[in-house]
Amino acid sequence: MTTALFRRTALALALAAVSLVALPAVAQDARPVRILTNWFAQPDQAGYWQAQQDNLGRDAGLRITVLQGGPKIQTIPQVASGQAEFGIGNADDVLLARLRGAPVRAVFAHLDHVPYALVHHADPAVKSIADLQGRTFAVNVGNAYWEWTKKQYKLAGTREIPVSGDLSLFRNDPKMVQQGYSLYLPARMAEAGIAVQSITLASLGYRPYNVLFTTDEMIRKNPALVKAAVAAVQKGWANYVRNPSGLKPMFAEMNKQISPAVYDAANKEMIERLISHDLGRIGCMSDARWSELAGQLRSVAFLPAGFDEKQAYDRSFVPGC
Repeated sequence: MTTALFRRTALALALAAVSLVALPAVAQDARPVRILTNWFAQPDQAGYWQAQQDNLGRDAGLRITVLQGGPKIQTIPQVASGQAEFGIGNADDVLLARLRGAPVRAVFAHLDHVPYALVHHADPAVKSIADLQGRTFAVNVGNAYWEWTKKQYKLAGTREIPVSGDLSLFRNDPKMVQQGYSLYLPARMAEAGIAVQSITLASLGYRPYNVLFTTDEMIRKNPALVKAAVAAVQKGWANYVRNPSGLKPMFAEMNKQISPAVYDAANKEMIERLISHDLGRIGCMSDARWSELAGQLRSVAFLPAGFDEKQAYDRSFVPGC
């Protein structure tokens, strides 16, 4: 072996050794980015879990970790207090949180609207929400969407009870209407042998985004981190759309209420109706939609007349919108 060849070979081996040693250091030094979900693992969170599974954000020095929610989790106060860098929530909740002084701001809208639905027993006589007058509604009593719906559609004489996950109440009352997500509740009812129909809140005109939010401080002090995290989760959602069945085993293990049939039905509805078909525009928000929502909340006195809805979101982190 010539001296020159020996030197080149030694240099190549040294560089290879350095790269092998450096990889764990990069992973070890990655900045943890926690995303707190607002419920147990389920498909409407899919892009975030996909970002974690695909280790997206690593090139920007981030390590994304999704934290599973549940009935005792309140994402807005927990993110505001620093228990996670980002949280998942509904746009109307973010607006109301800003009103109360919570320093949180939406930066990414993963679903075009929260898939609220009013589910009722199958009945050919029900053509519209007006035909549900006088029935018992199992809802989040006092919630903004429900107060707006009652006023907008003049649902006089309805009886309200708190919603629960117990399907037996609904099964035994043919006049009950139950709040739920269109992605899951009708499919769960069908699996339980209950024939149902549903009316989505979006079809009635109430369309708050499903959003990823963070704090004002995070945006002010770490805008590069926010931008990199948003880019990573946008890619996570795009990867999910390209292969929606990839997360099925994980969700089946983490959430026993999500059967394979319910998972497939949720995927179909999300991809067809709730996620941008232009994958490069996943996450986009518009001023007009936020203004529309703020107006609806003002109409039921949830927001005061002078409230500026633009303080509740930042559109600058998703390019091309």
